[in-house]
Amino acid sequence: MSTSVISAETRRLLADMRARIESGRVPARIFNDEEIYRLERDRLFKKAWIFLAHESEIPKPGDYVTRYISDNNIIVARDEHGQIQAHLNMCRHRGNQICKSEMGNASHFRCSYHGWVYKNSGELIGVPYFKEAYEGKLDRREWALVKVRTDTYGGLIFGTLDPQAPSLEEYLGGFQFYLDIYLKQGPNGAEVYGPPDHWVAKTDWKICAENFAGDGYHTPVAHQFGFHLGYFPSSGASHNQGWAVHIPGKGHGIGLGHTPGMPPFFGYPPDLVEKMKQTLSPGQLEVFSKTRTAVATVFPNLSFLIQPFSRVPGEPGVRFCTMRLWHPIGPGQIQMWSWCLVPKDASPEYKEEAYKAYTLAFGQAGTFEQDDFENWTNLTQQAGSSLVRDLDFPYPMGLNAKPLEDWPGPGFAVSPYVTETNFRNLWLTWLDYVGRED
Repeated sequence: MSTSVISAETRRLLADMRARIESGRVPARIFNDEEIYRLERDRLFKKAWIFLAHESEIPKPGDYVTRYISDNNIIVARDEHGQIQAHLNMCRHRGNQICKSEMGNASHFRCSYHGWVYKNSGELIGVPYFKEAYEGKLDRREWALVKVRTDTYGGLIFGTLDPQAPSLEEYLGGFQFYLDIYLKQGPNGAEVYGPPDHWVAKTDWKICAENFAGDGYHTPVAHQFGFHLGYFPSSGASHNQGWAVHIPGKGHGIGLGHTPGMPPFFGYPPDLVEKMKQTLSPGQLEVFSKTRTAVATVFPNLSFLIQPFSRVPGEPGVRFCTMRLWHPIGPGQIQMWSWCLVPKDASPEYKEEAYKAYTLAFGQAGTFEQDDFENWTNLTQQAGSSLVRDLDFPYPMGLNAKPLEDWPGPGFAVSPYVTETNFRNLWLTWLDYVGRED
């Protein structure tokens, strides 16, 4: 579907949507609609910076993983010189997928159709019957793999299909301050621990991205059992304490939950706290020392959660960190990717305990994961029904909130934590992409 061919109904929806969001309303139709999905594919995911992989997943020359930007399969590899490369996973001869494994180590990729061979840095170096069939005249430089523009922050590898997109630094717009709680818990940063989980779910990616942009409102209801059984180091009555922060115009948002009376850096071992003090700025230490739960979304579809969690109810627990990508594969359907991040400088015992806590809570069969996906699947199904698609959802929380004047970090920060300021910013940014016709 061409981006210039959209229905009159959708044009009216997009033309009217900014005023609706600014007044605290979001149309339900956007959460499960084929035309909206195609506009996102053509106008959002072809323009934004999209997470591809973590550098620790490809530590050695020749290591690679295959990932996606929208419906484009991408090879992310570390070439023989140790440089990160990303290319469309497609032979330039007839378009066959050249790498059919999700991860591995290879210096070259050979197409299974006609045998064209590419280096992991993208150059076409092998063409069968080059002299006989092509008379030695094929310009192999012209038919290299299609390169994808990449950049990194804190070990995260992002890619964009838009050569005119702003730099990743500009795109993040100061949100790096908050990403560091996940990525820089020590001088050597973070690493992926264990293989990523991934599965298909019948839910809209935007519902998930919104939830992780700071939805503290659902926690004591959807995850009520966690409070009753003592998995959380609080009663649930304090869930409204903390702060919500977003970067205006960028779509990124974070919710920082705080439990009064808890000691600083609750759930971290003392040696790791000392390493964090070497890495983080005074402003970051001020914010993160008081943070129990940090849940964030990097627009459009990369999210993080870090919190203390006990595998044994009633015990203090350990901090775990999950990184997740809500990859859309159709209207109302995603491929869910989930990783466990651990500090490289942490002890092996801490890493293993953090991974077990992550698996129990937010692994593919995790207790909290199941709570969320049951709700998100139901929401998506309802949003696609004939009556609901004509309705709005209310987003008025914090509509007149003023930013905190003494907040030590960048962005628009408000308190309490339960608010919808982050969400309205997310939807306005989404509209900036999907609503433009360029």
